[in-house]
Amino acid sequence: MFFFFPIRDEYRVKKFPIVVISIITINCIVFFLSAFSPNYEGIVLKYGFVPANPSILTAITSMFLHGGISHLGFNMWYLYLTGDNLEDRWGRFNFLFFYLLGGIFSVFLYSVLIPPQHDLVPLIGASGAIAAVLGAYIVLFPKTIITFKYFCWFFLFIRVGEFKLYASFWLGLWFFQQALYTFLVKKLLITSSVAFAAHFAGFIFGVIIGIGTKLFKEAKYRENVELGQNLLLNIIGREKSQKVISLKEMEEIEDIKGKIKENFEKERALATSYYTQLLKKYPEKATIDEKTHFEIAESLKRQGKIDIAIECYKNFLLSYPFSKLADDALFSLGKIYFEKGEYEKAKNCFLQIVIFYPYSNVYEESKYYLEKQLPQYTNKD
Repeated sequence: MFFFFPIRDEYRVKKFPIVVISIITINCIVFFLSAFSPNYEGIVLKYGFVPANPSILTAITSMFLHGGISHLGFNMWYLYLTGDNLEDRWGRFNFLFFYLLGGIFSVFLYSVLIPPQHDLVPLIGASGAIAAVLGAYIVLFPKTIITFKYFCWFFLFIRVGEFKLYASFWLGLWFFQQALYTFLVKKLLITSSVAFAAHFAGFIFGVIIGIGTKLFKEAKYRENVELGQNLLLNIIGREKSQKVISLKEMEEIEDIKGKIKENFEKERALATSYYTQLLKKYPEKATIDEKTHFEIAESLKRQGKIDIAIECYKNFLLSYPFSKLADDALFSLGKIYFEKGEYEKAKNCFLQIVIFYPYSNVYEESKYYLEKQLPQYTNKD
């Protein structure tokens, strides 16, 4: 027997996921009030979604009913694991609207995808809405590393451990399974009490919304870039170079990047020295993976290597303008410029955050610098 289960992702949220925790709490309360009620079957018949008699009301109420503790537990854990990232990125109201709409879409499409024999069977559970969350997650966080705990048992052989997968690989396999079983159930080749079609439908909805928001965000950013020679390009001071690099130079660049990665966890100072070497020799190629790049910039700042840290932050923003860490990089850069007395550059950094990152955890502090700190110095000039 082999069992595995996702236990964490690598992204940390910046704000407490109030909506996600509230949804989980409401689901738990409803479960314990309904599951132990002597009229449980009546509750399911009244508030479950019946494909033969569809309604928006039961589409919503069915999302908060569950058939057992494992059904509830798995659903809520998947919501907690992935939903907090979406809430953090989209904002609370937008995420709540998406979650409810995803649940409604999934049950209505479910009623189309199932065989007629299931039309009178009430559908309950948050799986469709959570599948929508997973669908959006695979689009917006495809390279997130998910850590799994596994349990392997064969007679006297028992093994427990962990392994890691990209979110895109894990959720891609999961969706393939849901699509396959949806087809098999539709064709009456198998029977199942699991609403695979709702999972399939919810995931499709989430992918569509995820792609839509991603395209909208990119289009909005492109639009902003054209407005008054976008502040971000003013901060960075240059566009990405198109200089041709020889094969020998590329091998040297990759060798230095390999040394940065190799020493990053245990010898951070050594890793930053290799990055400094890369930046000085090949500034247009001084880009490493997103998370490491940001941490290298932070480390350079802590070491007091301010000028190199500035270039590292600039390269990060140039390479990852849509990164979840872009606002933090801008804020760190703004503080450095403020401390150096370069107040116009600091203003541009903080203004970029206020305009383009209204949900950032550094939004209020950026406003404070713009409204309280910077005027004290700029008025004197």
